[in-house]
Amino acid sequence: MEDERRKQTEQKLIRSGRAEFLKKGYVKASLRDICKAAGVTTGAFYFSFESKEALMTAILDPVIADYEHMCAELAQREEEDPGTADDNERQIMEYLSEHRAEAIILMERSEGSRYEGFRQKVYSQMQAAFTSYFSKFMGSEPDSEMIRILVAMRLRGYMELIEGDYTVEERLKLAREIGIHADAGSMALIQYLKEQREVYRR
Repeated sequence: MEDERRKQTEQKLIRSGRAEFLKKGYVKASLRDICKAAGVTTGAFYFSFESKEALMTAILDPVIADYEHMCAELAQREEEDPGTADDNERQIMEYLSEHRAEAIILMERSEGSRYEGFRQKVYSQMQAAFTSYFSKFMGSEPDSEMIRILVAMRLRGYMELIEGDYTVEERLKLAREIGIHADAGSMALIQYLKEQREVYRR
């Protein structure tokens, strides 16, 4: 019975903590307000979590672990069968839609916590992927400043989809349309860069 009450208290704190971090960010989030919204005392909070950051860890770590595991499995599946790309995208978008609050906290509201470097980690991964993609089709290393700006634009677009008040179907439709535009634009840009390189060689 005691264990059940403790679990219920933890879940109440996780729910109110998620809402507080989403609204105010980690630094400005108030333990007093979290406890008040959860209907528990500060003493009960410290019985469940040793700190505000421990609460944030309880909220975010399971989502990060599930997301990274899912992405690794989907990447392997898509490598073995490129035809699974659309279904993989759907799974990712469904997961992000289900965990919008956690995604926004990680990407936009985690400053001052152990997660404040998460956005940069995602950015670096995207930058490496973009650089590899352009290098493959250009036959040479692309300009790093151009890649930086392209990645910033794409990341902002993803955040618009996550933060916007869309259904999963709407997010999938928009993501597909944005992807088509991005792919076509990237190939046009690569062709232009290759032509410019030839001009400079003359």
